[in-house]
Amino acid sequence: MNILYATLGLIALYLYVSFASLLWEGLDRKLVARMQRRVGPPLLQPFYDFLKLMSKESIIPRHANKFYELAPVLALAVSIALLAYTPMGFAPLFATKGDVIVFIYLLTLIGFIRVLGAISSGSPYARIGAQREMIILVSREVPMMLALFTILWRLNHLGVEKPFSLATFYQRNVWSGTPLALIGTFILLFVFLAWLASEIEVGFFDIPEAETEVAEGPMAEYSGRHLALFELSNALKMFVSASLVVAIFLPWDISAYVGLSGISALVVDILFHTFKVFVVLFISMSIFRAITGRLRITHAVQVFWLRLLSAAIIGSLILAIDQLGVIA
Repeated sequence: MNILYATLGLIALYLYVSFASLLWEGLDRKLVARMQRRVGPPLLQPFYDFLKLMSKESIIPRHANKFYELAPVLALAVSIALLAYTPMGFAPLFATKGDVIVFIYLLTLIGFIRVLGAISSGSPYARIGAQREMIILVSREVPMMLALFTILWRLNHLGVEKPFSLATFYQRNVWSGTPLALIGTFILLFVFLAWLASEIEVGFFDIPEAETEVAEGPMAEYSGRHLALFELSNALKMFVSASLVVAIFLPWDISAYVGLSGISALVVDILFHTFKVFVVLFISMSIFRAITGRLRITHAVQVFWLRLLSAAIIGSLILAIDQLGVIA
């Protein structure tokens, strides 16, 4: 019976996050347009685009193989499965002792499926985009994982249960501690915000698609319903990635402060979580996209391996020094 309730909850969560993520895309377009003194498209334009694509026929390239058609379905399925392990203002629906490992695996798998789908299309433009996608995918995960496991290690030393569970972030506040710990945490927050910008490929990291260079990159040959499924999958991944940042650095809920419980508390907490996700996305997506241009692939790799990884190492060392009491 618990599995049945969890499955129904996952379906409801999928419908809600789909709506919220598409709504944010409309807000993002509007906000960026205003920052650039433009009017921008209607707020509901992402919904119109999705419905229009779903109503159109998908054109299959002549040299595409079977995985070309399977990739969008798999990407959406993995995105839905990822929601089961995503903290949304409460513990994940299918929380386990090591769900942080499952979360990272599924999040990376979405990008990998996107690469395989591009390669399966047989298009040289899509393959160029797939190569860039794979390079960025490998580069951006290392600083994020170092920062994430450092925070989990610190929470474990603070006495939380199940240190490799995403529900851990709701048990202790990562901002608690000495001024030295706050500095280390702030550095890791910067790493996560940069990782989030690269995960949703905006600003400096709008490299795999690079519309003016490789004609939509990995998605060059996708159209109709297949493209709609990929776009929805990317929207879900965007919301989920921001949810991880919120769960780590902004884990506070609001229901406890207003004295709510039960279903009403659940609804209020997920709405407040959505608000925090929108704030994080505004910083890492809207502002970042409005004020930065695209880097070359070589420069982007240098940013990840030299600057972000260095920042993650420095932040991790500061937290380790504080936690181990090296400086009395």
